Amino acid sequence: MTDDAAAVGRARDDELPREDDGLATGPDALARLQEVVPAFIEAQVDEAGADGVVIALDGELVSTVTATLAVDALGSDRVTGLVLPAYMNQEAAARDAEAIASVLDIEYSRVPLQPLLGAFQEVVGMTAQPADDLVAMENVAARLRMACSYYVANTTNALVVGTATRTDRFLGTLTKHADTGVDCLPLGDLYATEVRALADALEIPTDLVAPSASPGVGAGQSAGDELEIEPKTVDRVLRLSVDEGVDVAAVAERVGVDAAAVERIADWYASMRHKRQLPPTPATRAGSERPF
Repeated sequence: MTDDAAAVGRARDDELPREDDGLATGPDALARLQEVVPAFIEAQVDEAGADGVVIALDGELVSTVTATLAVDALGSDRVTGLVLPAYMNQEAAARDAEAIASVLDIEYSRVPLQPLLGAFQEVVGMTAQPADDLVAMENVAARLRMACSYYVANTTNALVVGTATRTDRFLGTLTKHADTGVDCLPLGDLYATEVRALADALEIPTDLVAPSASPGVGAGQSAGDELEIEPKTVDRVLRLSVDEGVDVAAVAERVGVDAAAVERIADWYASMRHKRQLPPTPATRAGSERPF
């Protein structure tokens, strides 16, 4: 993987002790993360002059870890949860999210999105086809979650805290201007494997949370499922390819998979580059700072 891989690798200034596979999943690293992430959240809130944070809870692992660390950082009275189910098949996850909010002792609101989606289809579907496009409507649902989160944040002087991981960002398994439409991503530099290890270190009750699907991937699925590759293997390949710039053959040998699997991950990573970038603008002012 080339394109922006080298820049991403250089930009990652980490001080975490790492295991032989390069992932920060050992006891020392996890203990450090339990200090670093809450401190990051607290600093973001203080810098913005905000009163607290808003987190969309989906009943899955990443949002649960994020909310747990936000409570550690700010206290339960400064963390607001939003439970935003869009479809009937999300009801069980919504109940899990409510249970998590209760365990964390945070205030939360449940906002069913189906009426908003129905109104959207009725109005926009008359002028923009196809209104019943499943992917398009899933993207609408994700962006409505973002809009609801910012509405609550704006009315309570809070920051919107996102729940995407490094794996999600590299594979683009999230919705533009939705999962990335946040004020900060406390777990955005951690691979999904590292977040799972962090959840274990935090002793998050496994009966309360489902394994996280990647944003933008079907419920109960991860990007690894879509790629037909074990999720931890995906993370190891991404770490070597993106963070270290190792070539395909060497990655395959070091991880213990065939080169075709590495190529599938590399192709997916490359095809999702547009989701990792700010909107491009033409350079018309030589030497001046770009606005983004």
